[in-house]
Amino acid sequence: MEHIAKKRIEYTVRVANEQDLPAIIELFELSLGAEHGAPTESFWRWKHIDNPFGVSPVLLAFDGDKLVGLRAFMRWQWQYQGRILPAFRAVDTGTHPDYRGKGIFSRLTKQLVAELKESEPSCFIYNTPNDQSKPGYLKMGWQVLGKPNIIGSVALRYSSKARQRFDTYHQYLQQLDLNNLPASYRVDVKQDRIHVNHSLAYYKWRYQSIPELPYGAYRYETKEGEVLLFFHLKFRKYFYELRISDALWLSGNPKRQMLMSASHRLAGHLGTPFISLVSKDPITYWERVRYRMFSMKKFAPELTIREVNDKDLLALVSDINNWSFTMGDLELF
Repeated sequence: MEHIAKKRIEYTVRVANEQDLPAIIELFELSLGAEHGAPTESFWRWKHIDNPFGVSPVLLAFDGDKLVGLRAFMRWQWQYQGRILPAFRAVDTGTHPDYRGKGIFSRLTKQLVAELKESEPSCFIYNTPNDQSKPGYLKMGWQVLGKPNIIGSVALRYSSKARQRFDTYHQYLQQLDLNNLPASYRVDVKQDRIHVNHSLAYYKWRYQSIPELPYGAYRYETKEGEVLLFFHLKFRKYFYELRISDALWLSGNPKRQMLMSASHRLAGHLGTPFISLVSKDPITYWERVRYRMFSMKKFAPELTIREVNDKDLLALVSDINNWSFTMGDLELF
């Protein structure tokens, strides 16, 4: 245990366990509000305990018996040329409203980094901080990686029943037996760059098992091949945005033309006027005309990373051109 002295208040810090779940959820409800992002117990368990990459390291700060602070890094895995790159995504944090401004967040974050230095032979930390939290991360050793190439595409489709139509695709995903997918399926990423360590167990966890944030699946087939899309709807002020999270190529070679055709066909079924996804290549003039595509990079989240104990690994991951993302890799959940 570590004792933190701050403004005459002494905090006891320890590792969280499953018995702490009720207190953790209560802290988030006090900190964020039940209707403004506080996780439920089932969501926390899905995210930090049932994660196929492993259980998340979580530190708790107590003032006596009172839980006043929390910091969690979600365990993750990337892959590069057959090599597994262990990583942690700096995600959830909570501070009791009566204890804000007392340095709990930075102390817990620094201690969690220090503990990773002791327990992990090689790893790095990454996240997508907002403008308010980014300066604090930079002071604690994070560095800016950059922004992924997110693109938008206007579908010219609209229905007030898009959300109801989505239910059919959500049910399809829930009934889909991913074990029966062709063993030769290919992921829509550049294999010679850093990408998520995809597996069927990952897709089951990420899209089928996630509570409270429903995803859908859509299969699109032509003579050139077949692609399976994982997606969800993002509500905008007047319409739903179709967000393509991941694409699995069940047959044929990955081609963006087919991916865009599949996405526009799905948008037509749903009645969603706008599509977003991550692009691996620059938009061509032909794509701008046919699919009304444009870059949304300036609106994309900015990634930051931090070396833990492997400077050679940092040299590899600190160049965003070495990465190949999907939208599902970047979404906050």
